[in-house]
Amino acid sequence: MDNDSALESFLHAQQPCHWIAIDTEFVRERTYYAELGLVQLSVNGETVVIDPLTINDLTPLWNTVNAPEVATVVHAGGEDIELFYHCSGGNSPQRIFDTQIAATVLGLGDAMGYARLVEHFCGVELDKSQSRTNWLKRPLAPQQLDYAAADASYLAAIYPELLRQARQAGVEELIWEESQRQVSKRTQQIPDDLRYLFIGNAWQLNMEQLQRLQRLTAWRFHKARKRNLPLGFLLKDGALLDVARKCPKNLAQLSAINGVSPATVKYSGKDILQVLDGERYNQLPAPQHTLLRLDDMADYKRCFKAIKQWVGQVAESLNVPPSFVASRKQINDVMFWCWQISSDQQQRLPKPDLFVGWRDARLGADIRELLRPQ
Repeated sequence: MDNDSALESFLHAQQPCHWIAIDTEFVRERTYYAELGLVQLSVNGETVVIDPLTINDLTPLWNTVNAPEVATVVHAGGEDIELFYHCSGGNSPQRIFDTQIAATVLGLGDAMGYARLVEHFCGVELDKSQSRTNWLKRPLAPQQLDYAAADASYLAAIYPELLRQARQAGVEELIWEESQRQVSKRTQQIPDDLRYLFIGNAWQLNMEQLQRLQRLTAWRFHKARKRNLPLGFLLKDGALLDVARKCPKNLAQLSAINGVSPATVKYSGKDILQVLDGERYNQLPAPQHTLLRLDDMADYKRCFKAIKQWVGQVAESLNVPPSFVASRKQINDVMFWCWQISSDQQQRLPKPDLFVGWRDARLGADIRELLRPQ
């Protein structure tokens, strides 16, 4: 499907539709935003492949994907969600069902890949020979289009059975909630002055260095978005820390820092020096305190062990893997939140997973009491 009128006519003819199965093909190697190459859509038993490079207005598609009355079915849809959000101007699905999440909750496999899911339900071994296709190149061969279309077709075939099993097992609402949680996580916004909190090893810096890191992190985010470059193309996290720590005074000193590429010096060196000097982003409120290494904090091991035990109990009651309830990172995130993020910062940041939804209902009160500052 390669023109506006065909897309609009197809979607109009499918009304009403209660659910759609959707998959995307994209390229994300040298850009901040994924570059959409194809959209595969299955609705009311019909599958189409939509070419976003030849269609001028995809609004009818995004209106369908994001409609509150339509269930949007994806598999491991994190990057798809980001695409929907960016391409539709900041909107996102209101009812999303992730078949990977459903498979985990139903005990079919933790983080089950799509090929395994198709083999389990359809008895088909997927041909992955086209997986390395450049989806931005035109024309695409018929076998490439067939390969792409199959993803949406099988997804549409699998969804009703997954939904039936979820209802039979009494876990349907858990799957819907967890799927929708992924939308919130993939579209959440972090204030500029708090982005530094999510840079690994920021605990190594003193207050002055941390303030430089804060400005650098805000600068990197905005420049990467403006130039549509991956964050690491400007400065990877390790180099970002070193620049904040060493505070180079000129381009020669900046070039000498490990991990700072010649391209970064050439195209962004002067910007970085201005940021370090406080000439840019100096309006950001200063960090309130230095950070500590979480593993070195008093009571870390005891508290981590207690939370992990509670996670295991919840997992057993739900008959799901403990990693689905909370990974090591999610446990560390909630400990970092309680011990190192001030109450006013907490008001401005998205809550950690263990303080949201069904996890909060089952674990939140105990964790808050355990981690409450003495």
